[in-house]
Amino acid sequence: MVSFNVETLAPLVSLSLAMLFGGTLFYLARLHGRVAAMRGAQAELRGLLRACSDAVDGAERSVLSLREAAQTMAGDLGRTMDEADRLRAEIDRTCATARQTLERLGPLSVAAPERHETMSAAAMGPTLPPVPTAPPVSAPIATPTPRPASATGNGERAAMRLFRETIRGL
Repeated sequence: MVSFNVETLAPLVSLSLAMLFGGTLFYLARLHGRVAAMRGAQAELRGLLRACSDAVDGAERSVLSLREAAQTMAGDLGRTMDEADRLRAEIDRTCATARQTLERLGPLSVAAPERHETMSAAAMGPTLPPVPTAPPVSAPIATPTPRPASATGNGERAAMRLFRETIRGL
């Protein structure tokens, strides 16, 4: 039989333990290098996260200021649209009044030049006989044509109103 002597196995055990210890030291040295690189990357990551956080805060402030500006502009636009509607209605009333006045003055405007010529001739004396004049041709009264997209105008108003409400809701 084979007998094992402890003294013969002791150097083999010591050698294998030394190799395991050397491998452990090598692994620990590599691990230390990786941990040091990770700590360096962690410091960079912190700086990057701070910059990202600052950028997000700045973007949030910008969005808030844009929202306020949009609300202000929507209010101004609404007031401008209301003022434009009021002015358009006033112009329409003025045109209608002018049209009615011209219609009432229509018969008078034909007789007025004849009367003026008669009065001028009387003032100048009998030297000039009255010259018959052709009745003046009155140009047809220009009536404002309705906008062809009047239904679209109501749609545009509704769209603008929806836009204003949406902006105010922000």
